[in-house]
Amino acid sequence: MAEEHAAVGGGFDALAAAGAGIGGAVGMAVGMIATAEKALSDLGSSVGSAQKFEVDKETVLQAGRIVSDQADKLRLAASDARRDLRIDLRNADEVNASVAEAWNSRLVTADNSYNARVGEYVDSLDGLAEQLRAAAKTYGYTDEEISQFFGKQNSG
Repeated sequence: MAEEHAAVGGGFDALAAAGAGIGGAVGMAVGMIATAEKALSDLGSSVGSAQKFEVDKETVLQAGRIVSDQADKLRLAASDARRDLRIDLRNADEVNASVAEAWNSRLVTADNSYNARVGEYVDSLDGLAEQLRAAAKTYGYTDEEISQFFGKQNSG
């Protein structure tokens, strides 16, 4: 019996375009999203918005490791990007301060910023990892075996 788990993501075409234009940390974060989606699609079905992939007893731990690793890598890259993309507004003239404020808002601080979208994607990967952790448990894997593949359980 194969478990089906919804893959979350998709809607990152705009983020990818922005990352390609900006380069650096954002480009690296966008690349990690693509890597995670490719790794998951290699396990079976294609992954994307409202699509599913299946795991079974033989693949659930591998899928969990991939999802957990990518969430951790993307979380770190996003943290670096937040730090690197924020423009310091001190001592800026009126025009530059306005541009810098708009830049910071769009990329880092607004509720719908690229940073927030990446954060939502990381949260969705964490949720998917928890679903896979639960599936591994139903397949009879012990907490020790699961932790060896997934790492320690996220506390939230």
